[in-house]
Amino acid sequence: MLYDCRSDELIPGVTLWNNETLQMDVATTPQPKTEFQIITSDRIEEKASSLGVSASLKASFLGGLVEVNGSASYLNDKKTSEKQARVSLQYSTTTIFHHLTMTHLGRQNVSYPDVFDQGTATHVVSAVLYGAQAFFVFDCDFSSSESIQDIQGNLEMMIQKIPTIALEGEGSLKMSDKEFENTEKFTCKFYGDFSLDSNPTTYQEAIKIYSTLPKLLGERGEKAVPVKVWLYPLKQIDPKAAQVVHDISIKLVFDVQAVLEKMSEINMQCNDLMMHPAAITFPEIRSKVQQFQEFCKQYTLTFQKQLAETLPSIRGGKKEECALVNILMSQRHSPFNFQSLSEFLDDKLQEMDFVNSYITLLKDVRVIATESELNRIILNPNTEYVVAFTFTSLKDIEPFLAALKDWLQAEFNKKVNGSKAQSDVSQKEKTKQWVSQSNISKTTRKYVKAFQEFFILNKSRKDTQFIVSSVSDQSNPGAFLYLYEAGDLLSTKFEPPSKPNPPLPGRITHNSVELKLRPSEFGQEAIEMYKIEYRTTNKENWADIRSEQKTETFTINGLKPNSEYEFRYYAECKAGLSAASDIKRAAKTLPTSPPGAPASGAVYSEAITLTWKVPSVIADGVTISDYEIEYRRKGGEGTQERDVGWFKERVGEQLETFTIKGLDRNTSYLFRVYAICKDVGVSAPSESVGIITTADAEEPRIAQTILEGSTQLNKDEPSIYMLPTVFHPDGVYRKHTMGTVNMQQTHKVIMVLGATGSGKTTLINGMINYILGVEWKDNFRFKLINEVLHRSQAHSQTSEVTAYEIHFQIGFHIPYSLTIIDTPGFGDTRGIEQDKKITQNIREFFSKPGGIDQLDAVCCVVQASAARLTHAQKYVFDSVLSIFGKDIEENIQVLVTFADGQTPPVLDAIKASDVPCPKDDKGTPIHFKFNNSALFAGNVGREEENAFNFNEMFWRMGLMSMQTFFTSLSSLQPKSLRLTKEVLKERRDLEVCVQGLQPQIKAGLIKLDELKKTQHALEQHKDEMKANQNFEYEVETHKQRKVEIQDLITNCSTCHFTCHHPCGIRDDRAKNRCSAMRDGNCTVCPGKCAWDVHFNQAYKFEYYMEKEKKTYAELKARYESASGEVMTVEKVFEELLLEYDAVQNTVVNLIEKSSSSLRRLQEIALKPNPLATPEYIDLMIEAEERELKPGYKERIKALHEVREQAVLIHKIANNEKLLPEESKAYTSMKKKESKVTASFWSKIDILRSLFKSSSN
Repeated sequence: MLYDCRSDELIPGVTLWNNETLQMDVATTPQPKTEFQIITSDRIEEKASSLGVSASLKASFLGGLVEVNGSASYLNDKKTSEKQARVSLQYSTTTIFHHLTMTHLGRQNVSYPDVFDQGTATHVVSAVLYGAQAFFVFDCDFSSSESIQDIQGNLEMMIQKIPTIALEGEGSLKMSDKEFENTEKFTCKFYGDFSLDSNPTTYQEAIKIYSTLPKLLGERGEKAVPVKVWLYPLKQIDPKAAQVVHDISIKLVFDVQAVLEKMSEINMQCNDLMMHPAAITFPEIRSKVQQFQEFCKQYTLTFQKQLAETLPSIRGGKKEECALVNILMSQRHSPFNFQSLSEFLDDKLQEMDFVNSYITLLKDVRVIATESELNRIILNPNTEYVVAFTFTSLKDIEPFLAALKDWLQAEFNKKVNGSKAQSDVSQKEKTKQWVSQSNISKTTRKYVKAFQEFFILNKSRKDTQFIVSSVSDQSNPGAFLYLYEAGDLLSTKFEPPSKPNPPLPGRITHNSVELKLRPSEFGQEAIEMYKIEYRTTNKENWADIRSEQKTETFTINGLKPNSEYEFRYYAECKAGLSAASDIKRAAKTLPTSPPGAPASGAVYSEAITLTWKVPSVIADGVTISDYEIEYRRKGGEGTQERDVGWFKERVGEQLETFTIKGLDRNTSYLFRVYAICKDVGVSAPSESVGIITTADAEEPRIAQTILEGSTQLNKDEPSIYMLPTVFHPDGVYRKHTMGTVNMQQTHKVIMVLGATGSGKTTLINGMINYILGVEWKDNFRFKLINEVLHRSQAHSQTSEVTAYEIHFQIGFHIPYSLTIIDTPGFGDTRGIEQDKKITQNIREFFSKPGGIDQLDAVCCVVQASAARLTHAQKYVFDSVLSIFGKDIEENIQVLVTFADGQTPPVLDAIKASDVPCPKDDKGTPIHFKFNNSALFAGNVGREEENAFNFNEMFWRMGLMSMQTFFTSLSSLQPKSLRLTKEVLKERRDLEVCVQGLQPQIKAGLIKLDELKKTQHALEQHKDEMKANQNFEYEVETHKQRKVEIQDLITNCSTCHFTCHHPCGIRDDRAKNRCSAMRDGNCTVCPGKCAWDVHFNQAYKFEYYMEKEKKTYAELKARYESASGEVMTVEKVFEELLLEYDAVQNTVVNLIEKSSSSLRRLQEIALKPNPLATPEYIDLMIEAEERELKPGYKERIKALHEVREQAVLIHKIANNEKLLPEESKAYTSMKKKESKVTASFWSKIDILRSLFKSSSN
């Protein structure tokens, strides 16, 4: 066979000799030989060496002139990844050697000499070695965390075992679990000259195939193939034959090999890059690498095509070897030079690592790879905002890829059109990659840090989505934050608010702190508002408030005084919140609110008397020890800052009035006041008020001014005048007012209570004369309350609860406005019912919306002469004090009337009766003595010189007492009426419940008696019952009747039951406000009916007992009609017990409610209700029977009625049974919700056993 070494190809169908000649001149020699080797390199050089390929043939193979198959296909197998360890096992065997003898090589022995003239071949095959080869190629992928040396070494070790195992048998294969696990990771490819049923793919399969290879050639090697040939030059036979003029130099072969191996490496790197997480995430990155890989493959084919065209020409002498050199030089100067290709791949790897580092950092954020997916998210109507960490350069056009494409296009044009190739692209200045630019890297770091923090803080928001995306934006290379709102792109450089700087406290008051907010520079533009959190230093939880807009300062109100607070805040934008600022330091609020703005109590030419209100808010445990007044000329120099330009005066004690002296006449001054709290601090200043001193020295008196508008009641000496008050019938409560409201003025509220005849009304009139500065010598006196002269002193002079509001005016002897709440006297001859009405009136007075909500003092008026308290007097005290909550005790003031210079005996009586009120160190009640006998006494007509005027003495004593009382009142802190209102409400609820309990208990007793008598009658007539015969029996039943009344009531029209009497609700349309109603239903009537079936009627329902004859037939028929089934004796008793149980359940519910009210009253009431103690009422009844005062019979009757309720309350409070035997009410109600209780069933069992035993 002929061979052309110029193109390294066989010449088929042409030969020098005929077959007969060849057969005679071919010698055959057996040459059996088998060997194997381990190949650890994947380079072309080692592969060619293993196959015995010469340098010239290798050059032809590299240029694509030689096609390989069989075992030679191993040359084309290359690794696809650099993260792949490879070891190959070569098996080779030879069988026979055929070669030509020398006898036929002469020119004369050639059968076909035309071959020399044709020039198609350069050599003839002179010898052939037969055999076979096989290559087992093992690969093992590894991760970046594994060592290539360890993987490669382990792979090589395991491959070396295969020939031994094949020789000794699979029984010799001993592997540890670890080795076996490693072999599972191996993959195998087979290239050989053997015909296999299937190629091995695993390590185990490779062992089996390797052991069968010797048998696959046949018993005589008939399946062997040529593995090596020897060539003989044709020019040695005939000089005219074609020959190889110039062979390719070894160096150039190695240069060509280096180019192709480098292109193979680049292909592997491309494969690895396309498996990079960033390339998998973003298709645009993968697409660029694929495009680059495709260009490299095209170049490789172009390069090989050039080789295929050039190599034969050089060998045949048509071209010089420099043509191959030019091809190699063209590669080095083309954009496909190794440096440029490597730099591009390095840049891509750097870009991918850069992107992947940020994707890893944001591993919890959803990555959006495509534009269509991005549009779906930002256009989702359920998503208001989308914050996207956006890579803006991943889709940029790559200039280098464009250069590669242009070069390949130019090469194509060169072949097609013969045009010249484009200029040298590789020499153009290389564009620096965006990831390599330091400014972009810094910006990206800044944005990703902000995004990550913002995402963590706001990922729970339902209206905001956080994503990572890729959008082309060449004007902003790198990565930025995009903000979308409702599908629209708002910003391509969104800076979310970053953690702001700690807030700084500014102006601090008792209930507010001004904060200076200092956001960080990054993200400042996006801020729309702030979320501020605050807490006291000893608390764990934070309260929060939002500013309405972006502001530099923000004031938090509603704080507690004298408390340390910590503050932090968040900057808030459309999409969410920043991190919370650090806590700089705690800020402490001031101990009190500012005092009221100073008002002019009296203005003189060189002095001004100032009055002001006590700070409205004072921290718990804080006491005001002093006040400081600052003043200066209005319009003078100085500022509002403390200690600058102001004169100071200390009051020296806790008084809300002070006179500033030494002022200039007719001059305007500014005044402001501070509250001084010992060891705690100073309040903020009050509002500054301007006051002008007068020009004249003499000032008018307020009493004379008021006199002009008053109404004269008589013309005695002194004359009595009624103050010019204004009555307000349409107000929220009954009141009279005098003067004009001044909101800046301190306002005190006192309630005056006492027994009928204690001098309460006269005392109040004395107070108003002191306040207005009436002097003994004046020929007039004032009255605030005018007594009804014809009314008996046994009746209270006051008929209703009335408030008198006296608004402060200049000249008052007290530095504040005063409201006096006058109440009717307790304990007059009208008895208990009248006292109940007084309590009801007080409750209604306090319950008016917008009415009185706090008291400064509860003034209990008592007569000085009472050495001990009678039962009636003690009842009055207890009745008065039982109205109030426990928190009012410190504000109870004992005002003693008809007093002289001695210690009033009534104090020992109050002390002995344990009346709750403030006491001194000796336990004596703190009190104020008054003697009002001189109030309206005559002050003229005593002309005797040196005559002692007792009335004037008592007047001066009263003046001093009033001054002491009102000074003390200035220091009392007001107390809220919240607890007192609750006491009144609980007492009302208890009264309603007890009122409802009485008829229910009576009904239960009657039902029980009916049950017992019915049982007795049935037992006596058991024979008639068995015979189903009728009989009569007599029982007492409860009947209902109507009793006419004169006052208001609440009756249930459905149950025919009195639910509340007396009731204060006149309008039936407002019965939902009745005390018996809760949540729209009555709590008293048996049916718990809706409020709108309750009405005012002219009668109340009353129950009484009456004997009635009944028949067994009626009883049985009634129950059978109700149940719809035939009734047995046992069933009859069951139904009777059910009726009783229904009554019992109603009683239990009322007991539950009453007990709750009693427990709560015990917790909050200052004194128990005296009408809730039977013994107490017994003593009052005895006193009435002993004294026999007019009207005593009616009063005793009322007391007996009240005693019934008191007994009931006493039993409830002590958990005593209200119904005999069956009233396990309180505990059984907790254990059952059904109508039949456990105790009920036990009774049924007892009854059944009784009937059974009697029948036996």
